[in-house]
Amino acid sequence: MTRRAIARLPWFWGTVGVVGLVAVWQLVCTLFAVPAYLLPSPWGTLAALWADAAVLGPHLATTAIEAFSGLALAVVFGVAVAVAMSASRPSRDLLYPPLVLSQAVPLIAVAPLVLIWFGLGPSAKVLIVAFVCFFPITVNAYEGFRTVDPLYLELLRTLGARRRDVYRHLYLPATLPGILAGLRVGATYSVLGAVVGKWLGGSRGLGVYMTRALQSFRTDRLFAAILIVMFMSLAMFKLVDGVGGRLTPWLRRRQRA
Repeated sequence: MTRRAIARLPWFWGTVGVVGLVAVWQLVCTLFAVPAYLLPSPWGTLAALWADAAVLGPHLATTAIEAFSGLALAVVFGVAVAVAMSASRPSRDLLYPPLVLSQAVPLIAVAPLVLIWFGLGPSAKVLIVAFVCFFPITVNAYEGFRTVDPLYLELLRTLGARRRDVYRHLYLPATLPGILAGLRVGATYSVLGAVVGKWLGGSRGLGVYMTRALQSFRTDRLFAAILIVMFMSLAMFKLVDGVGGRLTPWLRRRQRA
């Protein structure tokens, strides 16, 4: 494979950017002899990650389960609310303002209330994740419903299509790209929501691990957990993107054309 062909690969320039950032990070730590408690080097962060791999495993699994569960819950309720808003103008006027206002409430204020109401168990963390992911999924799904061509709707009604047939053959394919766009955003937010939930209470999860590392001034472990959160968010995004490519093959063909 030639250099020009390698440079055209979709992952090439992203990898170059990440490697360059890590190189600058290592150079700063080495040249300025930055203490590890202020800024651990990439090598020190990887060493802490390797040393605590066995401990991080259960924390990682707990956070992943809560992130997936909260994202799934947000999809169910988000699409349901989007369908309700698209059903009629009064329902849209009734539901849209509270939906927007919900985003004006800081997460740091909502999370303690959820923990008070539902306890310190995993259900509270799942609800926090769902709250974080709910808005982008709902708004993107509703925009998909709203932009459906009315001529197609009239055609299906003329052909005698029932309501469920209209949703199956028109609304679902038309809104699927919007739902997936909201899912991509929600996927990256889901890990953040799970971590924030664990910051406020719990016995297992990456947020708990980060809290303990911060309290013991182990900045290298804190950076290791941050790296895991970043890669988990990227993995969730890529997973949704891959599933979306399978569900909407016509979009892939259109992009290639």
